[in-house]
Amino acid sequence: MEAVRALATLSQFTSQQWGLVTTAQANGAGVDRVTLLRLTDAALLRPVRRGVYAAETAPPSPLHETHAVWLSLNPSTPAWLRTGLDPDGGVVSHVSATRVHEVGDLVADSVDLTVPRRRTSRDPAVRLRFPRNRPLSSEDIVLVDGLPVTGLARTIIDLLDTHTDGSHLAEVIRDGVETDRLDLTTLAPRIGKYASRYGLRSPDGERLIEHLLGQIGSSITALAWRFPVQRTTDSHNSDNAAVSLARTPASDPEPRGVPDARLETQRPEGS
Repeated sequence: MEAVRALATLSQFTSQQWGLVTTAQANGAGVDRVTLLRLTDAALLRPVRRGVYAAETAPPSPLHETHAVWLSLNPSTPAWLRTGLDPDGGVVSHVSATRVHEVGDLVADSVDLTVPRRRTSRDPAVRLRFPRNRPLSSEDIVLVDGLPVTGLARTIIDLLDTHTDGSHLAEVIRDGVETDRLDLTTLAPRIGKYASRYGLRSPDGERLIEHLLGQIGSSITALAWRFPVQRTTDSHNSDNAAVSLARTPASDPEPRGVPDARLETQRPEGS
């Protein structure tokens, strides 16, 4: 296939997949491997990872590797035909999710994805997680520029479950609150069971949040300009006074992610 025609065919994918196309998608559209290699040699495509290419016209992105890994889990299916709970795909999670959400400063040594069925990857830069006891639901997932990612509350729960350093977790929590993407009143009841992992005696999610924030010199009170707070003392616990979070409906944040559904981006006309 001639280069001009091949690029036009591939653009049906790259225009809606962060500048990326998989080998399987290209082959399915009639662009064979030999043509892909010729386009690469001509500097019209560049390999991102095995089986995934980027158009040279696509601007570099710090998330290209994450996007490419997500595409490669189900390489034949275009992004716009997938759902967040794609049985053959996955959802960006854990440390990788914090990078997509741009919260905290955790460093990812691999691309983390939570998958709906047990599967493995031979790539040491990819970590597939199958939480048998905590399967993802649609409420746990948001779309960030078309990419299914665990929402901040679920991301924090996953990080607590893997015993992530407390100060790093606190930075994720603080950034989530300050950008109006994290509601502490709904997070606190979900995380009390992790309190003992961080040295607390009672399974209290509010105390755990306070304890974590204290490691970076912050507190729920310091964030109270976003969350009206009422502080009460628990006479049955010798820890510092417990914090009661009380939010009014008017203060609910607008989520920045799109709740999981079939991806909103539609396939181009005539493709």
